[in-house]
Parts: sequence; C-alpha cells; structure tokens
Amino acid sequence: MSFPFDIPGYLDVYRHLLEENIPEAQFFVCENREEVEKYAPEVEIAFVPHDFPQDLFKRMPKLEWIQVMAAGIEHYIENADQFRNIPVCRIVATHGKYMVEYVLAYILYLSQNISRVIRTQAARQWDPFLPEFIHQKTLGIMGLGAVGTLVAERANGMGMRVISWDTVQRDTPFVHHQYKTYQMEEFLGESDYVLLTLPTTSQTTNLVNRDAFKAMKKSAYLINICRGLVVEERDLVEALKGNELAGAILDVVKEEPLPPDSELWDCPNLIISPHISGPSVREDMIEFFKENFRRSFRKQPLVGLVDFERGY
Repeated sequence: MSFPFDIPGYLDVYRHLLEENIPEAQFFVCENREEVEKYAPEVEIAFVPHDFPQDLFKRMPKLEWIQVMAAGIEHYIENADQFRNIPVCRIVATHGKYMVEYVLAYILYLSQNISRVIRTQAARQWDPFLPEFIHQKTLGIMGLGAVGTLVAERANGMGMRVISWDTVQRDTPFVHHQYKTYQMEEFLGESDYVLLTLPTTSQTTNLVNRDAFKAMKKSAYLINICRGLVVEERDLVEALKGNELAGAILDVVKEEPLPPDSELWDCPNLIISPHISGPSVREDMIEFFKENFRRSFRKQPLVGLVDFERGY
C-alpha cells in the first residue's frame, strides 16, 4: 500500500495518524516526485491530494484504487481514460460542517451590516440603524448535494426560507421548494442569497453569468464556496460595478492564488477569502480514508466513488 502525498510539514503527522488508525497497512509517505517514483511499483492504494501529478499513476502497475483528499477532482475527470479500471474516490460530506459555518457567518455579517458598525466605530460615530433579519430572507442553494443539504438544514433551523435548484429532486424537509433545471431564472429571482455548491462539469462551467445576474434581485448576494469555474468572473465584475447585485462573497476563484493584478481585488461590494471555507482537516481525511480502506478490505462499495460520465 502507498501514501504518496506532498504537503511539507504535515507528513510526519499524517504518518503517525495513518499508522495509528490502520496498523495493518504499510505506508510509503513521500514528500517529492522522486520518492513517489521509487515506491510506485509497489503501490496498491494511493492516498493523494487533488493536484497529484496524473502521470505518476501510470507508474503504479499494482494500483487498485485511489483516494483523493478533496471534493474537487477536475484533474481526474480530464484524465478519465486512464482510470477506466481504477476506482477513484473523492471526499464527500466531510467538509460540510465547516462550510455551513462559513456560509452562515457571512450571511449574518451581511444582514447585520457589521462592516458599517466597524467603520463607524473607527470614525467614533454613534450610528443607530435597523439591520436586516435572516428569518425574513430566502436562501437559494444551487446544488443540493451533501453540503447544500446540510446548509439548508442549518439555515432552515435559523428561520430562513430555503429553496434550491438542481438537476435532481431530493427528499428533504429543509427545503421549501425545489426548482427544476429549466426554472433557474425563477429560482434566482426568489433568492436573497444565492449559494453555489455545484460540482464543476461542462454543464456548470460559467453557468452563473450575465443572464443569471440579471435574473437575481438587485438586493441579492452571491456566495460561492464550490469552484471558481462555475462563475463567469468578468460578468460578475460588471454586475457589481453596475449595481445589479448588492454584493458577493467568493471563497473560490478561477485562478488560485488570485493574481495581484486581478480586477476582482478592487471590485465594489466583493469579499474574497483564500479558499478556506472547507478545510482539509487531517483527522477528517484519515477517518474518511480509513472507512474506505475497511470497505475495500471487505469488498464493500467505496464511499465517494467518482462517476466519470457524470463528471463528479
């Protein structure tokens, strides 16, 4: 068994956690390409980051399955042909508990107009005002998967009206109305906050574009915690500069790190965070991998198995 992984400073911790949680396995913990190439002929299971060099899998003749330490697997979809006989698993649901806190924190930040409070305090101004209240607002979730469903549950519990848009209708009591694919314009027009939790596929790339922004309320906010490719960034800049939207929160962008000369930095009413809404916490990654390792050993279905035809 192999564990080729490249995050300097974390390897010793991962080694300890893996050996402690799965003592029956032998781990090759690699911190560079040369070490991976050295152990590649013996690899049976690969536990790797999302940006692991795809060509290295071809050096693993004994490879049985792959666990990617992320929800996003775009590089694997691009190289789907080489995984025809090799199951690839992505992390599912694990990041949800962190992403819920991120989403609700920013919704509350915006509704309570905390930026105004901080600004007037710095100016030593006493500035009473009436904030907005989320129990009077509608949260629209685009992508009702594991993360979207969890956000829906928590937001519903805080009194928000929750609606969703997805290609699949799901059985959940936390969503007041589920819009079908052809009803996207109607869905967007109902939402005070539009949350993106979609996977990146050929159908979702640049899905949220000029037409989508025109369908949204001028008082609405966009929150993207999934993938930067889902949003047409030039159209978003135009919408914000033209006051077609109240604002946006981007935890993900098309190019990461965001270049210093990107026009997004200076865009009005836009908050950018450095892809921190769904952190890959080591203990979570190990627990997920351990579950799939046990399933593999028992010949049971793996969790998070990627459907290459679907694209995630």
